[in-house]
Amino acid sequence: MLLSAAYEMNTLSCQQRSLAHLRCPVQLPNRRSRNRSAAESLTEPSREGHSHAKANLPLISRSFGRRQAQGQLDLPRSLCSSAAVAEAPTESAASEVLHTLRFDGGVTVKVSKNETTWTLDLHLESDAATLLHWAINDWKLPGQSSWPANTNQVDDKAVQTQFENHQIQVQFPDAECPSRMVFVLKQTEPEKWLNNGGCDFAVMLRPPGVEDIMTKILTAESEYSHWGLVPRFMLANETLDAADAAGAAGMAFMLVWMRLSTQKQLPWYKGSNFQSKDVAHIQKTLAQRMGDKVRAGSGPWARFFARLCLAGLPRGGGDGDAIRMGILHIMRENGIREGHRPGIEDGFLEQWHQKLHTNTTPEDITICEAYLHFLHCGDVGEMYRVLWENGRITRDMMASMDKPITHDPLHLPHLIGPFKHFLWILKTCHSGADMDVALEMAKGSLDGDLTWNLYDLLSHRNDWWVPGKLVELRGRLEHYWRSEGAQRDILLLDIALDSYFRTCIERTDRSSLQGDDIIELVTLVLKNAIIASENEDLAQCWRLWERLRSTDRWTPEWGLKALAAAQRTELALAGFADHIHHLVQPVAERFQKVCGLNPAFTANFGEEVVRGQPIFVLSWLLQSLGPMLRKTAGVGNWLVTSQADASGTLMLQPSLADIQGQKFDKPTIILASQVGGMEDIPQNVCAVLTSSPTDVLSHVAIRARAQNVLLASCFAPEELQQMESLEGRHVSLSIDPLGSVTAAEAEAAAASSSPESGSSTGKQKKVEATRPKKTEEWVLTEDSFQEGLCGGKSRNLAILRSKAPAGVSIPASLVLPFGTFERVLADPANKQAASDLQSLLSGLGGKGSNGSSPMSLLSKARQLVATRLKAPAELQSALTAAAKTSGLSSGSLDWPSTWSAICQVWASKWNDRAWLGRQTAGLAEDDLFMACLLQQVVPAEYAFVVHTANPLTGKRGEIFGEVVAGMGEALVGNFSGRALSFTVAEGGNQPKVLSLPAKRDGLFAIAPSLIARSDSNGEDLEGFAGAGLYDSIPLQPLEAQTLDYADERLIWDSSFQQQLLTSIAKAAQEVEAAFEGSPQDIEGVWSDGKLTIVQSRPQVL
Repeated sequence: MLLSAAYEMNTLSCQQRSLAHLRCPVQLPNRRSRNRSAAESLTEPSREGHSHAKANLPLISRSFGRRQAQGQLDLPRSLCSSAAVAEAPTESAASEVLHTLRFDGGVTVKVSKNETTWTLDLHLESDAATLLHWAINDWKLPGQSSWPANTNQVDDKAVQTQFENHQIQVQFPDAECPSRMVFVLKQTEPEKWLNNGGCDFAVMLRPPGVEDIMTKILTAESEYSHWGLVPRFMLANETLDAADAAGAAGMAFMLVWMRLSTQKQLPWYKGSNFQSKDVAHIQKTLAQRMGDKVRAGSGPWARFFARLCLAGLPRGGGDGDAIRMGILHIMRENGIREGHRPGIEDGFLEQWHQKLHTNTTPEDITICEAYLHFLHCGDVGEMYRVLWENGRITRDMMASMDKPITHDPLHLPHLIGPFKHFLWILKTCHSGADMDVALEMAKGSLDGDLTWNLYDLLSHRNDWWVPGKLVELRGRLEHYWRSEGAQRDILLLDIALDSYFRTCIERTDRSSLQGDDIIELVTLVLKNAIIASENEDLAQCWRLWERLRSTDRWTPEWGLKALAAAQRTELALAGFADHIHHLVQPVAERFQKVCGLNPAFTANFGEEVVRGQPIFVLSWLLQSLGPMLRKTAGVGNWLVTSQADASGTLMLQPSLADIQGQKFDKPTIILASQVGGMEDIPQNVCAVLTSSPTDVLSHVAIRARAQNVLLASCFAPEELQQMESLEGRHVSLSIDPLGSVTAAEAEAAAASSSPESGSSTGKQKKVEATRPKKTEEWVLTEDSFQEGLCGGKSRNLAILRSKAPAGVSIPASLVLPFGTFERVLADPANKQAASDLQSLLSGLGGKGSNGSSPMSLLSKARQLVATRLKAPAELQSALTAAAKTSGLSSGSLDWPSTWSAICQVWASKWNDRAWLGRQTAGLAEDDLFMACLLQQVVPAEYAFVVHTANPLTGKRGEIFGEVVAGMGEALVGNFSGRALSFTVAEGGNQPKVLSLPAKRDGLFAIAPSLIARSDSNGEDLEGFAGAGLYDSIPLQPLEAQTLDYADERLIWDSSFQQQLLTSIAKAAQEVEAAFEGSPQDIEGVWSDGKLTIVQSRPQVL
């Protein structure tokens, strides 16, 4: 009987809607052979020769896994349906071996590829006369060009090819290569059909995309009339390789699917029945193969999601038939009526027996536990309480099962012993990550000492020392479950230990924890997390805390280091959680929409997955530790980056970016969960409060100070929660002597009576920009950088070239002057682009002619300028020549990259923020001109921004600076986390460190290159903070890396730290002197022991 027999009641129209190519050639046992297992009957397909005749389910086979790409596959023959031959790939000029697979049916397939052809070499071990019965994708007829010799078509779906000398070679032209090849074997003397343990043999070639997988599964879940837990597991088994090939997104989908099933949001019983031995077999197969993906999936995140899948799966295996026979033996041996056999009438046991016989599932464990509780106490109400608490099973749910259980049980306490044993039988089949079951099943694969320690831990599982010992034993266990051929029970044991570790931490009395206790727990939680997560981000945090543990604690200097470590860890935890949520929540919502699930259940699905991770306990540990560290470091709960008194109506916002371009009709205080660092302050906003750390020298902080807006970050959640309670009320904010922001409710009249405070609360003074001079030059070298031809950024570099402090470098640079963009646009080659751009810009005063919003028009304008402009030949030749003479290029420029970067800089004139800023400032569009500065990129070890007048106090001569690892874009762009910040008092030379670096990510230039920088005539205007509104584009993209501070010199080498900060401060003072004592906003880098100033501009005070 074919697998489709379980779904044969589907209507033809339903099948036609569900993509014909999604059909699965997997078989179910013949219903007439009720005493034969699925495993037995599946090895003998019907005489028609192939199993795809009526099947609904898709089969997507083995993927290009991480180790498969190396010619290895971590699926041992003894544990799964196919295993790799341990054969390293060979390469030749003609082809590359992609992978080699050996199936238990005695056939080996080697897949290789060259520029034009995909080749499958099949080798048969048996001497029996055998035909290869094969097709492509989901049993589609292959094109004749791929048929080997001695191939005959047998129907409209498949062909047969005779093995000769044990060999067959199949070739596909690259343009016609399918996703996969599927086949079964037909021995002809005597006739016997062989398949892959109940499935077709399948070799993945070009794996399908995640959307194809999702469509197939969602079709089955939403349309098949015969469906349930076992068919779902069959489909999961068939699609697992394809999901893994799709990477993190594919395995995240698999997790959502399996989790929704475990939580019974998807049906377990819908017109399908299976014997217990068949249930055990498919559960075992899926659990083992999922375990193989945990060990050898396509990537770290794919392996992580496979682990989460396995955590919710039943282990399978055991003696599945013992479930069916076990309940019968109990009933017969204890005189319980069964069928026509006379005995004690117990409708509950009779109905449960029928369910166990036809559809045993993991919920039978809960039923057995609840029944045992009833046998002990005799209270049927207690049974239903345990059913609900242990498995969320209600009386109505029992009655609605495919084999309903509607009777209450009789109180027969003499059955306690037999059902305790029966519970163990159920657990060996259905239990997943159960510590006791998993250890019992895995002990044979472990060394004696580890086994003894694990049993000792379980026997003392409630003792105080268990968490530390548990992590130690998990570290020893890792070797076993990562080894090739590891059985699933070892992984299930590790998952159970991981889960119990969280339980141990959560039951700790928080009020009794001292600072040192929390530090030890933080380190232990991180160590536990990285055993299985393969997350380098978290590993970097663990190494940092390990170093902190080994130093003298609770000094102010240590407090700053620990504060930085805590914030770095918070960012790693947030990144970990956000990535999970980003991948699983949209999938849950799609299931809700397609399958009609309860929206209330899926609304917080992603958050529940995140909160279910053992590492989530790190959140409250860090929250408890924060106040202790701030007190030790002498740091308050607030970081004020722009000082001002403010009063207005308090409004809550998820993000400051969400209200860009809005105008408020009265003074408003924004309490935003997220501030990115590049935003503008909307008109009539007088204060922005946030939980996001904000760098003092980020663009948003500079704009806040220029607009007299209070900008502050709060690190005490309880204080922000108190302010949130004032939402919609008029509030007055002030800064106390300790630097904390205080809030008090104010009268509405008072709140609107301070027009001198806040962003544009009074009438905005119109800003004017100087119109540029005309020039016929396409490119200017530094000796021609003049006012009216280029912006202050370029001109100041030319000044510094002759006045740079000793030992400080200035990078080589060129400028495409003001008017170059307009000349390019006027070139005949760009006539159509110019016309299209003018049409777009003409609609920016409001809705365009087609109803487009200004933001949509701006986006189209940027896209046009960035991609459609053609460079005049004169410009290209002039720039190439100037690059050689100025030292920017020793040879020919990479022209495509150079031109693309230049055009993107010009396009940034129409950034949303830039356009909104000009609108607010009253700066006319035709008055804004964009020069483009081409500058040598210095690969930085550290980048810094320095203001020679303290931006917080306005005090001249008092230097304030910030330093980050890598390039400065992470600093001015306010990447999450604090920078190292320091001050140098007027007339002093000793830097005072205010905070240590905690940014999660840094940007790095891998090799010397060029960067195209914006240099407009609207960036240094009085009353308009134009810096950062326009883009700078590296010709070679910068590489983002998570930062490892465990050995970072900025933190741990005080001598180097002071030397670097002193040299930066000294250079800043000399740069200010070069501009006749005018306070400067300076950007630079440190590389190979040398400082380079990349920019200096007048500081906005």
